[in-house]
Amino acid sequence: MRLKRTRAGDATFDLNLAPILDIIVAIVPLLLLSVAFVQVKMIDTSVPQVVAEAMQRANEKSETTVGLKVSKKKGFVFEVMKNGKVTPMTVANKGAVWDLEGLLAAAFTIKQQNPEVFRVDMSPEADVNLDELVSIMDKIRRTPDTQKIAFVDPSNGQRVETELMFPNILFANVIGD
Repeated sequence: MRLKRTRAGDATFDLNLAPILDIIVAIVPLLLLSVAFVQVKMIDTSVPQVVAEAMQRANEKSETTVGLKVSKKKGFVFEVMKNGKVTPMTVANKGAVWDLEGLLAAAFTIKQQNPEVFRVDMSPEADVNLDELVSIMDKIRRTPDTQKIAFVDPSNGQRVETELMFPNILFANVIGD
């Protein structure tokens, strides 16, 4: 009886990698695309404790709301709603550029009339990009030229001065029109 000898060359076989490559070709671009579109941006800023407490109280029982519509064509429109009455204040563009100084002046006027309000509901149109929104938010955050806004702290009845106008900005049209 003869023993059958196996050769080393007979033990080789072809591995079919096509299904694995199909999975990689389908999943990797999908993962890369999903990561590229999900970006969370946050501007972390601190406010003084007295202002933070005033913001908390104003959010709980707010009678006055301030809205800001932003449009590249029309400029800025503040809408102050107090006691059910809406008062608009328009800041037109200077030609083809934003009038940020006019925006600051209008925001300061509104803040002087409503020192207890710290929140603005911003409604930008689709053609306004993120860099422009950040510059607008930076502009209405603080008072111009180290001027101060005074309000009364209800917890102790003392007058508090701050340079913060509208540190709390919410986007009213996150989903869009």
